[in-house]
Amino acid sequence: MSRLAVGLALVIVGGGALAVAAPGGDAPGARHVLHEDLPAPAVDDDSPLVGQTPAAGQNPAAFTAGDKVLPEPAMGPAKDGEPVLGRSGFAADRDTETRPDYNTGADGTLHYVSVFNPDVLPFKRMSALDRVRDDYMLTIASATTVELPVGGHTDPSRDRFWGSVMVELQPGRDVALPSVAPDMRILSYEAEPRTTLTFSKDGADNFYVRSDESSAQGTYRVNFLVDADAGYFAPQIPAAVSGMRLRDIADAADDAGLAVPLPTNVAAEAQRSLRILGLSSASYFGDALNKLVYYFRGFEAKQLGDLTGDVYRDLFDNQAGVCRHRSFAFLITAAAAGIPTRYVTNEAHAFVEVWVPRRGWQRVDLGGAALRLEVTGADGKTLHRPRAEDPFAKPPEYTQNYTQLQGDVRGLSASQLADKRKPLGDDASGDYGPLVDGSDDGGDGSGDVDDTGDAVAPGDDGNHRPPDPKKLSPSVTVTMVDSVGYRGEPIHVEGRVDDPHGAMANVRVDVFVAPPGQGGNRAVLIGRGATDATGRFALDADVPADLQLWTYELYVSTPETATHNAAISD
Repeated sequence: MSRLAVGLALVIVGGGALAVAAPGGDAPGARHVLHEDLPAPAVDDDSPLVGQTPAAGQNPAAFTAGDKVLPEPAMGPAKDGEPVLGRSGFAADRDTETRPDYNTGADGTLHYVSVFNPDVLPFKRMSALDRVRDDYMLTIASATTVELPVGGHTDPSRDRFWGSVMVELQPGRDVALPSVAPDMRILSYEAEPRTTLTFSKDGADNFYVRSDESSAQGTYRVNFLVDADAGYFAPQIPAAVSGMRLRDIADAADDAGLAVPLPTNVAAEAQRSLRILGLSSASYFGDALNKLVYYFRGFEAKQLGDLTGDVYRDLFDNQAGVCRHRSFAFLITAAAAGIPTRYVTNEAHAFVEVWVPRRGWQRVDLGGAALRLEVTGADGKTLHRPRAEDPFAKPPEYTQNYTQLQGDVRGLSASQLADKRKPLGDDASGDYGPLVDGSDDGGDGSGDVDDTGDAVAPGDDGNHRPPDPKKLSPSVTVTMVDSVGYRGEPIHVEGRVDDPHGAMANVRVDVFVAPPGQGGNRAVLIGRGATDATGRFALDADVPADLQLWTYELYVSTPETATHNAAISD
């Protein structure tokens, strides 16, 4: 394929004019873009992804999450207070064992470090434990790891997340990596400095990252795109499973290799607890699980009275403790009932995962008690919204705790809290509308806006309608475009989007080129991106390989939303 120069004059209407010249005809003063050849954007009408196909070493530009578009996190050095994974320190390493304690009063200030966007606050998975020793120590049953592929096609049954972490790498050394769910898939990643990464997980679905390159030494920024089964965040019990007896659940767990065996002394105490709750192997699974969740959500932060010396017995009988005590005692009791359960923690919170036949692992929060929750690293992020509420009983002791973002929660904006507290069902984080690639297939580069979905093209034939006076009207400003590009290769476009109140974050932007003098008609959609937390966007838009040699006007637009009118750059 011959290379064809593309020149740009920034003073032309639409933020600039794009000139396609003959081979070897570089425009005066042209700036060549140094890059590796990239594939064209994915042509998937039903994909939530914006930009390049995700792969090892190549992230897309953004993805749609509910009513928002979330751009790839920025690269760069560690932010103030950001932990570096692989070093010892707060929120930087994994607990591979833990023992229950008697400090059952309310926690003071809990500190949570945000890694993901949407953020699963406060349910980041850093440590998952699934084995109980006779001294009540919780450990990992199988530390053997299996390597994970990078890539895959995401679909409507899964929720998507950006992750961004600082990692200290040494060749061949596994570093603990936080996750959003046990079945999390790594769709793509980029590392700065550039290096090849390998991802893996152990038997409790704790995730790890490493580099086997001999040159991989030092601190790296790793941005990665993942997805996970949406059902994990919105637990449900199928009717057929709800009606199964606990003995049948235990058999299914054995068949799946997920049963949690208990030492004799631990099992004896747990069976006593099941009798207190009125549960037996003949109990129906749905009723039993709901009763267990209700009981442990009813724990209160308080000091214990007379002690027996058996920490599990004391916690269970007194219904006393915060998140870690509830989750520890729940694990032992549920395991005795034949229900596979894991104890999951991060630096601020502990919760459990329960395995449900036909559904897999389900996140179950039991609540906690703390004076306040302080969050760092969540600026400009959205909070994850599951697709449904969990179906379990919610006593008053549970509904007013910090896991529901009630009480003294710091580090989140009022809009973040309000968005999180909206009733579930609409604008779940996993929802998305179609993002249609509008590149023309006719071969002449003339373009056609009929295939651009909800993108607003310039000109009379674009997706135009009168502005709604009840909505805000944004402005789109193009601040930089490559003055030279090549047919079939990307040009770099930067700019910003504002409304009367200031910068607009997480807004999708569409880049068009149109023949000059046509008023924007016959425009071709060549790229998509999204604004960051400051309202700025920067993206590489692919010049169609069949674009005619000509001068083109360049436009950037934003689609209409529930709160804002569409906008096109001047």
